[in-house]
Amino acid sequence: MKENYVFPAVIEEEENLLNISFPTLGGIATCVERGEDLIGAAQELLALTLIDYEEKHQEVPDAEETIPDAEGGKVIFIHVWLPYFRSRTKEVYVKKTLTIPAWLDMLAKQNEVNFSAVLTEALKEKLGVG
Repeated sequence: MKENYVFPAVIEEEENLLNISFPTLGGIATCVERGEDLIGAAQELLALTLIDYEEKHQEVPDAEETIPDAEGGKVIFIHVWLPYFRSRTKEVYVKKTLTIPAWLDMLAKQNEVNFSAVLTEALKEKLGVG
């Protein structure tokens, strides 16, 4: 898969919002309030969509087909460099030190328990996430 992509996007104003869509990617869209980072939001949407195509082993539509008709909006081109966005979407792990009873440690080692996996699973359950 390529690392650099440029796609045309249509920007339309609606009251205090700016809507941005990518017609060549099935019309995926996002919006930001006026004054917020429109380009950053567009890049994030585009990158996440392209990463999704990559993970599903789908062919990315041709960005060069035609420049879309803006119909009252403006057409701009959004560039993303995927290595940057891939690094932002990867889960980062941190090392933790913990104390457990010695007998429980021995029993877990005998049963080849992955402490990190068990702790992660227990924390997610306890916190009601993921």
